[in-house]
Amino acid sequence: MSGFEDQLDNLDEQLLGYEPKIRWALYAATALGILVMGWMFYLSDSLDELSVLEEQNSVLVHQIAENSPEAYRAKISKSSAAIVTEEQRGIVLENEKHALLLQMAATQGLIFDNRHYAKMLDLLLERSVRLGLKIELMESEDTDKAFFGKVKQFKKLTVTGTGSFPAVADFLTFLESQNTLVQIESVQIRSDEEKPRFVAVILYMGVAL
Repeated sequence: MSGFEDQLDNLDEQLLGYEPKIRWALYAATALGILVMGWMFYLSDSLDELSVLEEQNSVLVHQIAENSPEAYRAKISKSSAAIVTEEQRGIVLENEKHALLLQMAATQGLIFDNRHYAKMLDLLLERSVRLGLKIELMESEDTDKAFFGKVKQFKKLTVTGTGSFPAVADFLTFLESQNTLVQIESVQIRSDEEKPRFVAVILYMGVAL
């Protein structure tokens, strides 16, 4: 006989030693304890299942809220607002680009470029022919001197020729009216010859990038 069975026999003998009322009270208390323990295990399992169900229910409620018509309408409204904002930003950038291009076009002649300088020389020769001036020499010298800020003196042009006073004045006025930065440093005109001779020293400047 095992030790556990011996303990049970001993317990039975002890119970038989009690009065019937006490013995039945012990039996009832034991049965009640067993019932209570059973209910506790049952309730514990039920509470765990309830907790899992509540968690699943919370997840489902959240998913339903995210996929509800109201949620989709809110997302659509937010996307529409973002699209409008981007369109407005695109319009602003396009306007800034247009203004910048206009500014660059207006100042294109102010930026020094050898091609612009050569074009100006051609224009001066063409204008001198129209005015009846005879250009004998156009001497261009590189200077690259700072003038003011980013404006530099890049060329020193000396024009020598013959022609009337009004023609020389019109020639210099035409030069100053070009979309370039020029400064007439000096003009010398000799009138003691048959045809007045002039020497004009012109400083050609531009913006250094």
